[in-house]
Amino acid sequence: METLLETPRLVISYDEANDWLHLLWRGAHNPSDEKTCIMEVLEKIRLTQATRVLNDSTLDEDGWSELTYWIANDFMPQVADAGIVAAAWVMPDNLQARIDVHNVLVHVSRPLIDTFMDAEAAYKWLKTGPAAPRRVSGEPK
Repeated sequence: METLLETPRLVISYDEANDWLHLLWRGAHNPSDEKTCIMEVLEKIRLTQATRVLNDSTLDEDGWSELTYWIANDFMPQVADAGIVAAAWVMPDNLQARIDVHNVLVHVSRPLIDTFMDAEAAYKWLKTGPAAPRRVSGEPK
């Protein structure tokens, strides 16, 4: 995996073998810095032309209470328009952060997002799930 961005709050990596972005959210944040980090995700989607995201929020300590409406109604449609068809969202251990994830997802119609309690299950779903790329035998990646 190639690291595309590393901040105290977010690590964005590109998994070329699977052609997806891997996001690792960690720690606490403030809303203005968080919006900047989230927009970095959109930039990296466009840069890599990835169609799937493994969004690992396990280490998120406080959620996105201030940004849930914006994420659901402004950001996620932009993510879908940029080409993301599926995202596997690994749920945070922090209860408030988990509530915030649910508050986002209740309003998202696209892209396809499923939630998981561990990264391994999320990985398997992205690899073999409904949005996994289907290639014809002999077709290049």
